[in-house]
Amino acid sequence: MIRSDVCLLSVASILARPFASLPAASRDSVTLGAASSVGLVPPPAVSNVHDVQVVKRMDSSKWAWIELLRDPHPAFVQRNFHPRQTQRNEEAVAAFGTDKPHSGDVLLQYAGDPPPGVKVHDTPVVLVHGASKDGNFWWDPHEDGTDQGLPQRLRDQGFQVYAVSFAHNHDDNNFWTQQVSNAVDRVKTLTGAEKVDLVGHSKGGFATRQYVSNLREPWMTPYRGDVRRAVFVGAPLGGIDYGFRHPVANYALFSDTDDPRKNAPMSWDHIMVFGFMRDARELGYSQTGPDYWPGQRQMLARMDDQYPLSSYEPDTGSTYNGGRGFVSDSRGIDHFIAEGGNFVKRLHDAPIDPSVEVAVLAGNRPNIPGILNEYTGPSDGLLMLSSALDVPDDANVVAEEVLPLHHKAIVSDARGQEWIAGVLRADSLPTIPKARRQAIREAALAEGKKLCDEETPDIRAELRDFGVNVQPSAALPELNLLPG
Repeated sequence: MIRSDVCLLSVASILARPFASLPAASRDSVTLGAASSVGLVPPPAVSNVHDVQVVKRMDSSKWAWIELLRDPHPAFVQRNFHPRQTQRNEEAVAAFGTDKPHSGDVLLQYAGDPPPGVKVHDTPVVLVHGASKDGNFWWDPHEDGTDQGLPQRLRDQGFQVYAVSFAHNHDDNNFWTQQVSNAVDRVKTLTGAEKVDLVGHSKGGFATRQYVSNLREPWMTPYRGDVRRAVFVGAPLGGIDYGFRHPVANYALFSDTDDPRKNAPMSWDHIMVFGFMRDARELGYSQTGPDYWPGQRQMLARMDDQYPLSSYEPDTGSTYNGGRGFVSDSRGIDHFIAEGGNFVKRLHDAPIDPSVEVAVLAGNRPNIPGILNEYTGPSDGLLMLSSALDVPDDANVVAEEVLPLHHKAIVSDARGQEWIAGVLRADSLPTIPKARRQAIREAALAEGKKLCDEETPDIRAELRDFGVNVQPSAALPELNLLPG
């Protein structure tokens, strides 16, 4: 529940209201109202009432306005921020009041009213960004100041468009899901609509899937049947194992830089640098220590049964399965899947509310600039295609498409944006039969495998950018740290 009478209150008193400190989220899950214990049991008297406050509204140079919503529920915490994770956008910092906001805070950004004379659609749209991003990524998805985003496209077609910006860009997915619920409630209040359309990209799609499946902790708001369509855009619905599948990336991540492009956890606990083993655990997936990336831990899933591990990279087996390698040691992916509460399995087992119309958009081009693209299976450069298409068989899927775009381009490219707009514009869409969905996926995976085999750039050149010099005659790659 959102309190819209905040103007009657003292903003100073709201800002001064202390947050209690309780565990962020137990591993006891509540799925469609049924509790199933998978670990720690929460305190017996946890309330799921959320007295959300509209703290302030401020002008924006891009958006029509930005609101700060505050959920004082004691389950939320002050998360630790790695220097790569702090809020960098000046307007976001001003709205939050800090570059390290409390997880109980979230920004709601409005794209502005549709142009005069354009018919306004009945259902407002809420955009949910992914990891390492904020709501401004939707507005400027090329991240170059060209401002050719989905909010403007949808607004000009008659949609009332809102976006969220989370406090921490790698936070616990339970926190993100509750804040999605809070944002939806606020948008319904502002527009008078009974339902919204949710569009979630990447990690934001994961939280969107969680919300419409009512997969929640006891302290979270139950799903209220207030989503018309859920659009999953390059979302890791079946999980992700990139960090453990590609251990060479650890060399890029083990540095003192605050470069946000390296805002990802390491899969190595210790790393050999110039002949010495260095402790890297604080930069990893673990919930002990600073725990900078809790949401990444929750999205982990093994995929080695579908796609064999690479033989090009150092210590692949020991990284993935746990153990000591030539230049590292790791507790392995299973350890952190368990630490994350087997979250992907719980999500997989949670059906999407049958009243929600589901649309799925994925990409199949592994050509993201500046990163080691996924090359061991059909992917969008970061996410395996099979994960992006992993929607329950009983879901009410009304649209599904795989475009020749990479993970970011499915949001930035006009083809991806217009596909999303087309799905949202339609007054009604028939359910795609299961057999047809299966045929679409099989064809997409076959094409993706062909692209993976034929179009992936020379992997040796890409690996060298990450510090590995692959010797053709050697059984194992020779490791060299590149200058800088």
